[in-house]
Amino acid sequence: MIGTPSKDDMEVDIVKESDEISLMRNSILDCVAKSDGFFKSQQVGEIDLTIAEKREIASNLLGRNVPLFLQRYWKYIKLEDVPFFDSHQADYEVNFYLTEIRKNHNCRSNKVRVRNRRYEALKKMVEEGKYFSDAEMRKRSPFLYDQLIGQHLTENERISAYKEQHKDQKFSSFLMDQLERNQENYLFECQKDEDEAVVEEEDDDTEEESELEEDIPTSRTVTEQEKTLLRNEFTNIMYENFLAGKDKDFDYSSVDNNVEYDSVHQRNLDEEEKYFDEDTEF
Repeated sequence: MIGTPSKDDMEVDIVKESDEISLMRNSILDCVAKSDGFFKSQQVGEIDLTIAEKREIASNLLGRNVPLFLQRYWKYIKLEDVPFFDSHQADYEVNFYLTEIRKNHNCRSNKVRVRNRRYEALKKMVEEGKYFSDAEMRKRSPFLYDQLIGQHLTENERISAYKEQHKDQKFSSFLMDQLERNQENYLFECQKDEDEAVVEEEDDDTEEESELEEDIPTSRTVTEQEKTLLRNEFTNIMYENFLAGKDKDFDYSSVDNNVEYDSVHQRNLDEEEKYFDEDTEF
């Protein structure tokens, strides 16, 4: 038989709850004080508020007007500190901003989850060696490939790369390759035009810089070390393009909505969240 909690036990629970509330309050004020939120009107040239001054202003506002505090600073409050406002949830305005905090957290969580899934997919595709092979990356970004890699290849390297790409090729696949090559050439010209347009818009070089550039040889043989650096730069750009969702012909839904790309740790977290969400429905 479970006994009735003693007075001492109840007092201990009250102290623990009070400590938790105090910790959440401090966490909220610390985050707000370090934010770029509004604290008070200042004159031009007036010295910026210190973090301690911001914290004091926020603390005073939190003590006298919770709805206004949330109106100003809800974007800076962490999800784990939301229970601090439980006693104010009857207030419509307070409840509105607490809902916004949860939505904001879910949005950021989803973005992180998508980014992580794409990263896991990237690692898998790099290991498989197809999608991020030279040939495939060149198809997606022929102009960038030529600028960073292609133009620096020796004739023998070009021949070797061509032979490697077309070994064991049948006539039907040869025709398909010709079509892809035509598409690649078209894409090259489009990307080249885009690059030239950007250069024209950003043509802010000084006369001294122009004169300096005239003294630099227009063409020279790059070293093997430079080739490696350029190749790494190209590859990293292609990785970032994939992670940012810029590969137009890739079906990102096959990755973004695929739990198979979640890490074991992430799956455990999702299961915990699902469990607690279901538990709160009862």
